[in-house]
Amino acid sequence: MSPRLRLLLRQLGHFLMGSGLGLAVDLGLFYLAVRLGAPPWLANVISAGCAVVVVYLFVTKYAFAGGRTRTSFLLFVAWYVTSIAIFSVLIDVLHAQTGWAPFVCKLVSLPPSFAANFAASKLLFGRAGRSADVAPGPAPARDGAGA
Repeated sequence: MSPRLRLLLRQLGHFLMGSGLGLAVDLGLFYLAVRLGAPPWLANVISAGCAVVVVYLFVTKYAFAGGRTRTSFLLFVAWYVTSIAIFSVLIDVLHAQTGWAPFVCKLVSLPPSFAANFAASKLLFGRAGRSADVAPGPAPARDGAGA
């Protein structure tokens, strides 16, 4: 197996683990918020926002080593704000059109959300992870304290 493929599989595996942790936070808070009377879109914004921090901390430590900077955090959050907004609307539309329970609509949104978020993370952090794993050398420069 080529080093690039090995790296990609490692990054994907660690991203999925970090996403699993974030998912536990996300689904738990989503369920709680809906049970407390929040509309599905608002429950998703709250739960996904909390999960973003969990995912960022995990993936920048394990999936894409060396990628934790203020700039990367701001870009990561900007992507996730966009992603959360898009998937929140899709969850709300799916719920309105199908009458499915909000939680089911949230579950249906997960595979495309994971795919989009891995692709964005790979673009944002892939270079740092590649330099740390394929071509050992000096540590990457950082632009300040990690988020």
